[in-house]
Amino acid sequence: MKLRWILPLLLLLVACSESTPKVNAQWGTPEYIATQFFHALYNDKDLEKAKQLSTEDYAALMESYGSVRQVNRTLMNMSFDSVEVRVNRSGGNLREQYENEAQIAILLTGPYDGKQVDELRVVEVIKHNNRWQVKSVQVDKFSSSAR
Repeated sequence: MKLRWILPLLLLLVACSESTPKVNAQWGTPEYIATQFFHALYNDKDLEKAKQLSTEDYAALMESYGSVRQVNRTLMNMSFDSVEVRVNRSGGNLREQYENEAQIAILLTGPYDGKQVDELRVVEVIKHNNRWQVKSVQVDKFSSSAR
């Protein structure tokens, strides 16, 4: 009799204990989508998940690179051993939003090849069918990795 209640409780505890990335943005906002996009690419290494968060055109562009590693190295021009993804809340505007479009500044911090790497990317998101999607990622022109 007790086993009947213990098993569902254990399953509930295991399901709730899955580690989800900490995000400093409210669920469903453009900031949340932008951070989830980078978590999918760099922490989960899941190209399909990143494509689901993107527009059809940007997903097709990422698919053309063939792998998440190539997308990270070539399209995003960044590599990390592990990365922390945060919305850049310093400075002026956190987000520039005009009705169904927004630009979000994302700060990516983590080690790569024994060195600390800090990168800033501006993510353009659009609202399509009442859902925010990544349209493109702009490289910070003052970044050390911008070539």
